[in-house]
Amino acid sequence: MTKVQECLALNIKKYRRMLNITQEQLAERAKSSTTYIGTIEIGQKFPSPQMIERIADALNVDSLKLFQPSSNLGNGDKIDVYALKKTLMENIEKAVEMSIGRD
Repeated sequence: MTKVQECLALNIKKYRRMLNITQEQLAERAKSSTTYIGTIEIGQKFPSPQMIERIADALNVDSLKLFQPSSNLGNGDKIDVYALKKTLMENIEKAVEMSIGRD
């Protein structure tokens, strides 16, 4: 999954959750299928520009906001989502290696 795909997937999920709607409800609003929305949210598919606009409209956000790589924490601070995920994955890998006795 590319960084652009990952950013889009995370932001769609974030805005959907902010609206407290399901993938099914988003799909209905965007005139799409629940399966397709799900595959976008996990980064398996990348939507067309037209679909991105429909999803953004369904989420009541400007389509460019779906590509902003940083998440606002609400207190003015920003986090680097990619650095955070990389660190998290490294820590998970280390924990798994330690649990199975590898160095």
